[in-house]
Amino acid sequence: MNIKFIKHKLLLSRRKFITGISLVPSLSFLRSLDAKEEVGSPFRDRFQTYRQTFRIEPDLEEAKRIVRNIIKGRELREDLILLNAPDIAENGNTVPINFSVNCSMINDDYPEVVHILVLDNPFPEIAKFYFTPQSGEAELSIRIRMRTSSNIIAIAEMADGTIGQTQSFVDVTIGACS
Repeated sequence: MNIKFIKHKLLLSRRKFITGISLVPSLSFLRSLDAKEEVGSPFRDRFQTYRQTFRIEPDLEEAKRIVRNIIKGRELREDLILLNAPDIAENGNTVPINFSVNCSMINDDYPEVVHILVLDNPFPEIAKFYFTPQSGEAELSIRIRMRTSSNIIAIAEMADGTIGQTQSFVDVTIGACS
């Protein structure tokens, strides 16, 4: 019985020894990373250069192409979608908007997709919302990010193939998405 107990203790200590030895390289790696995080180090400077090199600027023509691609030459239905947005947003990080689609949500009278776009953002497609008749109502309130003052466009693609579009201009005081 004593031999089994001693053997068990030796196995545990061997495991602890192997685990401890395997942690030594990890700790030295973490110490070297900590040293590289200092201000003015080559690692940090390369990261900053990378961010500035690959900064994405808005492309208004690309945004308009996205809108044309969604509409696909279909005739726009009047008063299909209502978009509420503030005239002035003090902070572009949280711009509250809401939309509602004028439909009965029965049979083919419901929006399959509602697109929200901000034309002057680096990535103009903000969100897509999918609805079904079981959704109950086609309305939603969200907060979005805006880089600068711009038009917000809401496009509703209905199940029967019709489409509606509306837009609202928001004047942003402090921009986001930089």
